Amino acid sequence: MKLKEYDDETLKHIHDVELMILKDLISFCDENNITYFMYAGSLLGTIRHSGFIPWDDDLDVCMLRSEFERFKKLFLSDEKYDLLSTESHGDYPYFFAKLNLKNTRFEEEWMDQLDFTIGFNIDIFVLDDLTDNKYKRSYQLKKAFLYNRLLIMSKIRLDDLPFVSKVISHSVYHILHFLNLNPSKLNKRCLKFLNKYADVNAKNIFDISAMAHEYPLIYDKNDFKEVTQVKFEDIHVNVPKNYDKILTELYGDYMQLPPEDKRYNHPIDFIDFGKY
Repeated sequence: MKLKEYDDETLKHIHDVELMILKDLISFCDENNITYFMYAGSLLGTIRHSGFIPWDDDLDVCMLRSEFERFKKLFLSDEKYDLLSTESHGDYPYFFAKLNLKNTRFEEEWMDQLDFTIGFNIDIFVLDDLTDNKYKRSYQLKKAFLYNRLLIMSKIRLDDLPFVSKVISHSVYHILHFLNLNPSKLNKRCLKFLNKYADVNAKNIFDISAMAHEYPLIYDKNDFKEVTQVKFEDIHVNVPKNYDKILTELYGDYMQLPPEDKRYNHPIDFIDFGKY
């Protein structure tokens, strides 16, 4: 991962636009009684900085699968936003969705491989039930991990990789195209697979989309059952009541600032704020 160094004015503008999207997302969730949580780096920023991590340039939320399915069903694209997912865009290469601000651009270099534009957005991660059976769990996690990687490689050829990884990535891309396994088909297969393990009484949930890890992230489901509100910039947002446990598992001593060479955001190649 890399650190994109923005000038102060640009970063402030990015934060203002992202905060606007967050407020609109929260308004929609509140109107429809949908539970969301600040997630990953955005949860960390909420607790440690009462807002954005100072060098960060995006926002993440998460929902349990049942809440996300309701969100997806109720959300209707309008002149301001659309919801990017494989259901709405067949070549969308992720299991998490994006609430996307239309007529803007916030693009990494590889995004020119897509047939649609990604603008300023909020990532919406989905937490799925994980089986309590210890023998089936390993299979579920390994297959979910494989689906996540295949979905990405079915659309994206990453050139900024070590030689061997680049060769593997490109080879898998061509094999999947030969087999006619596009992101939409892989997503449908994965959702069918995940649905086999759906259990309201499951003790654990997991994030299939964790890309910076060698395995999907696993959480205690009880940690996401209770909501509390915490200040984020000039609003209050939902966080899991057991946020300390979650952040400690993710980041260790999370209140300690990382050294400068460990501060990451997104290597954005092109920005267009549109009318915002």
